[in-house]
Amino acid sequence: MPDFLLKAGSIVLLLGGLIFVHELGHFLVAKALGVKVVRFSIGFGVRLFGFTRGETEYRISLLPLGGYVKMAGDDPSEELAPEDRGRGFLEQPPWKRLLIAFAGPAMNLVFPGLIYFALMIGQNGEPTAGPVVGTVAPGSPAAEAGLRAGDRILSVQVPGTAPAPVRYFGDLRDLVSPHAGEPLTFRVERDGAAVEPVTIVPASDEESNPIETTRRGVIGVTPFYAPAVVAPAPGAAGPLEPFDLVVAVNGQKVRHLGELDHAVRAAACKPVSLEVVRERPVALPGATLATFDPVKLEEVPTCVEGRPAFLPADPSLSTFVAAVVPGSPADKAGLRRGDAIAAINGKPVRSFTRDVNALGREFQAGKPVTLTLAGGRTATLVPAKESYVDDLTKERRERLVLGFHPDRRALVDAKALVVDEIPLSRGVVEMAELAWRQLSEVVRLTVLGIQRIVTGQISFKTVGGPIMLFSIASEAAQEGWASFLFKMALISVNLGLMNLLPIPVLDGGHIAQALVESVTRRPLSLRAREIANIVGIILLFTLMIFVFKNDIVRLMG
Repeated sequence: MPDFLLKAGSIVLLLGGLIFVHELGHFLVAKALGVKVVRFSIGFGVRLFGFTRGETEYRISLLPLGGYVKMAGDDPSEELAPEDRGRGFLEQPPWKRLLIAFAGPAMNLVFPGLIYFALMIGQNGEPTAGPVVGTVAPGSPAAEAGLRAGDRILSVQVPGTAPAPVRYFGDLRDLVSPHAGEPLTFRVERDGAAVEPVTIVPASDEESNPIETTRRGVIGVTPFYAPAVVAPAPGAAGPLEPFDLVVAVNGQKVRHLGELDHAVRAAACKPVSLEVVRERPVALPGATLATFDPVKLEEVPTCVEGRPAFLPADPSLSTFVAAVVPGSPADKAGLRRGDAIAAINGKPVRSFTRDVNALGREFQAGKPVTLTLAGGRTATLVPAKESYVDDLTKERRERLVLGFHPDRRALVDAKALVVDEIPLSRGVVEMAELAWRQLSEVVRLTVLGIQRIVTGQISFKTVGGPIMLFSIASEAAQEGWASFLFKMALISVNLGLMNLLPIPVLDGGHIAQALVESVTRRPLSLRAREIANIVGIILLFTLMIFVFKNDIVRLMG
């Protein structure tokens, strides 16, 4: 029962809040322009409860699928009362009617900005990653430029501009992303002392979301220590297995790869005892599961022929294969857990997340790929295609199948691996600017998404209705207030933009009508308005049928 009340309350708060904000826009602007507001209603149909103040009735109605602001003289078939002459909606000049119609969607677009601003206020004082490098991916632009783990990045300078200070690690992404291929100058502090400025040319990396694929600049650093996940070096013997997570060396606790490296160096090539958490794969048809067990290992060699006997197997730092799906192209090619990929079709690779994934985008079904593995062994992999049912649209689609994966375990709490944490501290102006930037990006992506749905580039089956809203609201409520408000902001943007579509009976239809009358300098005839409203109702009713169909298909799975 409490769970049901939470879900029901969340949808009431989400829908009721967005409807209130939308109708409040119409109400305030109508009042400000001298138009009489007869009724302000949340919901349609039969009145449940309410009150009257002044000349306006405020009420909650039975059907919670929207709301309305009833203005005097907004129905051309009804005669305006003599005392309301001059205050009727349709009596107003086109520019006033345009402002009243636009105010509702505008409020739905302004409201998310206030949410983003409020969320940023709530984040102030919370710990966030400082501008200290935790890991540097091998072969990345940062590694080639000589950047090291532990370096503190003080500023980044784009050619022709002043250096921009880096206060938080998140600032680094914002500064680097737009400048793929451009030489950037980094001022760096190492071991408490400034070093010579470092020039780094960010690599170009693809970033995808359901709406678009973009390219951004990356240099290959993270603010986290690498977890102490290791794999035996080629030719090394001993009890260590690939992807063992080392938690202690000679009884001393180890939290990350840096502490493991320090403990191994202190051993000076002598064998050590290790406590590890070992992944034991459990093979199932078409999938690989695993159990995780603590294991104590004695007399583990730390050197082989003067080289380290085990290497970091963290996916951001290596190309070790952690899992091979039984019966997959990788399995048929002879790939095994613990293999390290050195090259793909002759192109050297150093990082799973950077090189293997980037080259994997070029793979084609049925076209052989040659993998060179550490130790000189080669494997010929032939990518295949498989069909699957999309979780959102329930459409059958195809995807490329390789059948091997890097380590994807949630080994440790990521916050425990942050090299440098500092309290977030932003001023009011900065938070307002960030809220505006976030709102602008959400509006841009939503407009692009609507455009691609209309043109058929994105399936209409991704569109949802009340049932989908109920699901989103209830899930967000269980995740916490921040998640709920964030999703409320996204839905508000969608609601505002959808209402701007030039469909009669929607706000966009009223805006279009006002613009036409501004150009023609005469009002539309009663017959034209009636036809437009009938067309609008038919369009909306048709849209609702398809949206409900999507909801039902999604609900039934």
